[in-house]
Amino acid sequence: MDKSTSFLCWTAIFIILHGEIRSQPIYENYKEDCLMTNRTDSYYKEVYDREIFLENYVNTLEKELNICRDAPAETFTPRSTASGHDLSLGSRGKGFLVLFMKHYEGTPKNVYVTSEKGVQINITTSYRLDPSLKMQIDMSLKILSSHHFLFPNKIELKYFQKEFKSVLIETSDDVFVVSLDGAYGTADGTTIIPIHKLSTRYVVITAQPLSRKSQLAVAALENNTRISIRFRMKQYTSINIEGSTYYNGDAFIFSLDRFETYQIAHSTDLTGTFIESSNPIAAFSGNDCTEFNGGNYIDHLLEQLPPADTIDKSYIVPPNSDGRGTIIRITATQLSDVYYMIGTVIRTRLLERYGFFDIRISSNQTCYIKSTEPILVTGFGLHSNSSTLGDPSMTIVPGINQYLNYYKIPIPTGYVHNVVSFMIKESSKAFIRINNAILNAADIVFEDSLLAGNITYSVVSILVTQGEFKAFTLDGERFGVMVSGIKKNQAYGFSGNSLLP
Repeated sequence: MDKSTSFLCWTAIFIILHGEIRSQPIYENYKEDCLMTNRTDSYYKEVYDREIFLENYVNTLEKELNICRDAPAETFTPRSTASGHDLSLGSRGKGFLVLFMKHYEGTPKNVYVTSEKGVQINITTSYRLDPSLKMQIDMSLKILSSHHFLFPNKIELKYFQKEFKSVLIETSDDVFVVSLDGAYGTADGTTIIPIHKLSTRYVVITAQPLSRKSQLAVAALENNTRISIRFRMKQYTSINIEGSTYYNGDAFIFSLDRFETYQIAHSTDLTGTFIESSNPIAAFSGNDCTEFNGGNYIDHLLEQLPPADTIDKSYIVPPNSDGRGTIIRITATQLSDVYYMIGTVIRTRLLERYGFFDIRISSNQTCYIKSTEPILVTGFGLHSNSSTLGDPSMTIVPGINQYLNYYKIPIPTGYVHNVVSFMIKESSKAFIRINNAILNAADIVFEDSLLAGNITYSVVSILVTQGEFKAFTLDGERFGVMVSGIKKNQAYGFSGNSLLP
């Protein structure tokens, strides 16, 4: 027998003997042997489960590390068109046209800017603006990450007057801009839309004024911009402009030059009024101050309107916090079949072009909305039923297809509670990061899940502090963001984005 054959024989004998030894009980008592065997199996199962947990944790850390290495260069940077022009995702950009509609208190005007890195900011106004006002606004400076600008209240527009009161903000790199107008118990804010996303068609949203005015305003980017405003008002209601009377369905037509503004006000709801222009313009609407839903609490309402060709068909609406209900206004741009779900209650409704209707949710309800055609969804936050915190506010709700996977936005100063609500696929909730950290359960003030089509979404509202707020997902999944803030008899709201990519 050679050496190799001898080795194989001895190996076989060892295996047989080893098998016999393993087949014999280690303990004389059978139950004791079974107990030790179960303990051994349990031990190895714990080791296996721990290895799986550690492997998943390492994979998660690797994803986060890759995002931190690449951001914002890969995942969050502008995309290029076929012509080579960069188009930034969502509401970030390098140029913004800002205006401030009439506020009955004559308040200071706030603008917040956030950036990914240091940027150069140039703020300019028309050479035709009053020089004493112009010198208080025009400036050039470099910011590291964020900045809060304060403009004089004289930049506020007046009713039915052509004025050169828009403000141009230009930056060396992409930024996110929010304006907030208010103090003394009445305020609201809005996300400012970058110039490269402005358009020529807008649908107006306002609330029914009980004692004051609903209003809309426009600002032109180019000279000789022709603008048509086709009114939608209650039947037999009229509006007088420059000596002419206009009724429901009539169009007021005028022209504006670069940086020129015009504001219209009325004692009735102007929702569904349609604005059209020969060149891209910025359009805003809201109320100077209104008692919303008969609550005897008044507040300023303000939103920059998204272009009619960038609105969505599907929406998830989160609730407001601190006992504040929400009036949801759904406005159609075309004849639309609208489906909406609150809890387990499902309703459908047919809307005519530029028609609208309202539904209401409490501070612990969510709403899913889907339409056959693009619709504009607006949330009006109400006064709190449980405290003096909060007042009416107005926010354009982001559509599901307008969600982004990264946000860096400002949280205004001076509010008791600032709340960020995000709507995200339930399967990706564990991958969201808030200010580079995992979601802190102690910050959650509301959490719910709902079915949007065949996908389950989580709706989570968290308390945040003033300053910069950053959120992103490790798996790259997109999610929606809405921001609100309250203090005594005052509230604001704005969204992280209200534009289609």
